[in-house]
Amino acid sequence: MIQVGLVGVGPQWERYHPALSRLRRPIHVEAVYDPVFARAESAARDLDADPVHGIRALAARGNVEAILVMDPTWTRPSILPLLARQEKPVFFAASLLDGSDCHQQLKSLQTDSDGLIMPAMWRRFMPAAIRLQELIATELGRPQEITIDLAGQTSFHSYAIAQADATAQKSVPDGVAVPTLESIVGWLDFCRNLFRAFPVSASLSPAAAASTSTPSAQLLELRIVYPQAGRAADPQGAKRSAEQPGNLRQPTARLLIKQDDDGSDNAAASQFSAASFMRHLLNTDEHSPIIVAPSATVVVPPEFPKISLRCERGTAEMASETQIRWQSNSLDPVEETLASERTKEEIMLDIFCRRVVGGLIPVADLNDILKPLQLLRSCLEA
Repeated sequence: MIQVGLVGVGPQWERYHPALSRLRRPIHVEAVYDPVFARAESAARDLDADPVHGIRALAARGNVEAILVMDPTWTRPSILPLLARQEKPVFFAASLLDGSDCHQQLKSLQTDSDGLIMPAMWRRFMPAAIRLQELIATELGRPQEITIDLAGQTSFHSYAIAQADATAQKSVPDGVAVPTLESIVGWLDFCRNLFRAFPVSASLSPAAAASTSTPSAQLLELRIVYPQAGRAADPQGAKRSAEQPGNLRQPTARLLIKQDDDGSDNAAASQFSAASFMRHLLNTDEHSPIIVAPSATVVVPPEFPKISLRCERGTAEMASETQIRWQSNSLDPVEETLASERTKEEIMLDIFCRRVVGGLIPVADLNDILKPLQLLRSCLEA
């Protein structure tokens, strides 16, 4: 049994609580910290654990072997360096991308930490994504192109329900559908996991309106190139190959991104160029800070994007986290519903637990965030 400490019992914890309840035999919560001590006390009673008054006190307990960070709230800037110094494995369920320029911060954390920090790259653990990996290995063959249509989504910001004052609400403009940095990094990780290779180049440019279900919107296409099967990664060679007209052999992922067009003719329309969007996303333009929801905002996740794959021997589509439709070259179309499979939260906690006890099972680490960030930054340098 792994004895863990729990940090934060807010909305993120509510997602993971059912999974942890099903894993009570291999995982037991020994201590709970939350900035609101009454919440820590309530969760501790439910978990048969001890409430503690500080993160340092929780991390220093001898009966805590690993730490689950769910909702760090205002403690986020200091919590990871503090936990990294404890040399105890950390599962970080909250986003490590908070809208600031976090690339250097994460690089420093990676350098200073000797322990495991496992981010929740949950998109690779969706039941339909795991089934896709099986089909790629057996029926469909290696992906040649993955298209993720984020343009059909209603954004996090459009669904924001502000509980702050009117000034805070102005930071989330009506009708602006800006995908979050966490969302794009997460979908890049999803694609890398299916290609089983790190990308070698990326570019961001205007996309054709006809390629998506929202022709009235201004569209951007983030195009990511991967090495060909059996060939070592060669960034320059991959870039040249991708630029050749009609080249269909180069494995590619395409993320279609929408910038809302409300029909008005104003200066705001011109700011959503590809470079401007990327600066907003990475928060590298000091004159145009990224739009973020206020901290006292309830955010409803966006609709599931349209995902399609073209593989060596067939095609596939993901309609949701648990629904998949696929067809190999020699079979009729097959639709599968995987709602009865283990949830992504349960799989991630189980994998973390196995790694803590010394297993050799591969897990996500800070590189799985740093490499997509560097790839996105390269779009500004192209």
